[in-house]
Amino acid sequence: MNGRRPVVLLLAAVGSLPAAAAMPPGLEVDIGVGGVPRAGCYNPVVLRLPAESPLLGGQFTVAAEDPDGQWLTTAPARLTATAAGGSGRQLVKLGRRGGDLRLSLWPPGTGNDDPAAVPAVTATIPLPETLASTQEVLLVIGTLPNAERAARLAARDDGSRARVISLRAGEPAAAGELPVTCGPAGLAYDAIDRAIVCGRRVAAGGLERQLADLDQWVRLGGDLVLLAGMSLPDMVTASPTAAGWLPGRFDRMVPLRRGAAIETYARASRPLDRNLVDTLTMPLFAAEPPLAGVVEVAAGGGAGDPALVVRRAYGFGRITWVGIDLDDRSFQRWPGTDSLLLELLDTGRRSLTAGRAGEVRRGGLDLAGQLRLAVDRYSGVAAIPFELIALIGLLYVAAIYPLDWYLASRDARHGQVGWFSLPLIVAGFTLVIWTTGRQYRTPGRQIRTAGIVDFDQADGLTRGVGWLGIWTAGNERLTVAAEPVPLVEVDPVATAVSWFAAPGESLAGPDALTPHPSLAAAGYRFGPTAARLENVPQAAASSRLFVADWSGQSASKPLQSTLNRTGQGTLRGTIESRLAVSLDDCVLIHGGWLYDIGRLATADVVDLEEGRGPRSLAAALTRRQTVKDRSVAARWDSGSRDVARILEVAGLHAAAGGPGYTGLEAGRLGRLDLSRLLPLRRAILIGRGPAATRWQIEPPPAAAGSDDVTLWRIVLPVAD
Repeated sequence: MNGRRPVVLLLAAVGSLPAAAAMPPGLEVDIGVGGVPRAGCYNPVVLRLPAESPLLGGQFTVAAEDPDGQWLTTAPARLTATAAGGSGRQLVKLGRRGGDLRLSLWPPGTGNDDPAAVPAVTATIPLPETLASTQEVLLVIGTLPNAERAARLAARDDGSRARVISLRAGEPAAAGELPVTCGPAGLAYDAIDRAIVCGRRVAAGGLERQLADLDQWVRLGGDLVLLAGMSLPDMVTASPTAAGWLPGRFDRMVPLRRGAAIETYARASRPLDRNLVDTLTMPLFAAEPPLAGVVEVAAGGGAGDPALVVRRAYGFGRITWVGIDLDDRSFQRWPGTDSLLLELLDTGRRSLTAGRAGEVRRGGLDLAGQLRLAVDRYSGVAAIPFELIALIGLLYVAAIYPLDWYLASRDARHGQVGWFSLPLIVAGFTLVIWTTGRQYRTPGRQIRTAGIVDFDQADGLTRGVGWLGIWTAGNERLTVAAEPVPLVEVDPVATAVSWFAAPGESLAGPDALTPHPSLAAAGYRFGPTAARLENVPQAAASSRLFVADWSGQSASKPLQSTLNRTGQGTLRGTIESRLAVSLDDCVLIHGGWLYDIGRLATADVVDLEEGRGPRSLAAALTRRQTVKDRSVAARWDSGSRDVARILEVAGLHAAAGGPGYTGLEAGRLGRLDLSRLLPLRRAILIGRGPAATRWQIEPPPAAAGSDDVTLWRIVLPVAD
């Protein structure tokens, strides 16, 4: 049944509902995108109720386990009445591959504003088959069997490959509106890595709400392929959202005439059927304004021919438009369709640079896990060396036997020593252990923070990601919230705060077979919005890590730029800072080049023609040096705890060589990689600046962390 589960387990009613409503008939729950949830990610949970249900108009919450096995309860969402009955939706971050979800419902007129309030209906829902957090996921909206075959062709050396998820036929866009309590709308598709949208399916209608969420996902860093050829006119009519993904203003349809260009691009082993080519038409866009993006394939192969494949930057993500309906039956039978999809998804190019990735077992340490270890370090707090623990343990065993036995046997006649020796040994070693533990930790509470903030100069989109580590010496109950700092003018802003887990199958990872045994067994919950976590339990001498995602629109532009590209592919022009803060160690990157800027203060103007010129981006990222007439890259140190260096490489992981350089997958940091924008008429200014995410912790710490590391990245359009 995939993710759709009729709820019949542990249903109970209280006096607020009549006895007939004790087990609401027809209550269904859909979990995950396309009914397939993924651990370690936000997953949509959709409730559906029949029209006669007394719960319509009420509220509901969903609780899921975090990697420590503690229950985190969402803020309440509304059960909205619809023509077909009623529905509601929540976003839930799954911390385990197995286990259950806990559902609580309140009828109209009641709610769960009081944490002690008793819900009208409670249910325990077993999770369906859940994908691993390290599993790559490809979403297909439409009918495209070639996507599955392309995924098999792109399988890695260890046999792992992308899981293809297709939305069920007739599935509605998204039952219910996305509540503001769920954070950024793009998180509805947090569980997918790439998406393919077929124009023929969009033209059939019924997907606008879903496409709107997918639009936000792309803008926040997603990668989407749009297949819209002869279906494009109907698609534009059916969906304004999909129409906004096109590289230009649609004008009319024209005959394709020749298929040689797309055959060459796909590296097809067999040409297209000539009779098929004669029947095909392709979209033609208006000449003015110029197309947004880079034309990779023109119909006739010449620069002035109509575009057939166009890649464009879309916010912090990328959209690849293809002027052919590859979901048509004729293309499904063409062997070149599989290789064409590999090119469109960049899968073929990525496999060429796998390199050291084959040395690393998927599910182990990745860049996100390395960042987690780097943030989770506190002054005066260190793990007790294993050698010392082993020594104390051996001495304790030796003190009990043979030392205590020897003393007791020597005094066997009177039996006095045995009454005192064992308690003294236990008390003495307890004091030794307590004293040793104090030597490796300081009292009070410590925090460490890091973050990335991105600005898209083209349309004002702003996003931020902040990481927080908290270490406490004693047992505490905390409230943790996050928001952009006032230096970042974002309105409106949507924020989601959650736990930050270890990667894959490692201890306290979302793919571990059993949850990490938490020192604090109590659950916790979101506040009125997803930007706030309340009653977070933290055990003594332990740490917790959190991550905050926020996004919104900024009316002001951080930079004034006049960048354009020369015939050699380099940049010229000026940049003027309009930021209220100064950035240090700034660089400007475009294509495969890097320009050193240095410190950029408010109102500073940088002229690229006055600098020393560009240098290789890959060489700069990999710290390449010349040794005995050879250019040698510095090997990536997976044991490094340099937060700035980890964020630098993670933010341009593909440009640095990907796993071929680091030997690590990007993990959850892959969505922050801006490498794909560099060839798409975009330049990126990167510098270190003040914290852009403000954390609010109650009770507040004695002193705020002073070692915050935040990268500021500004995406600038580049004219030809």
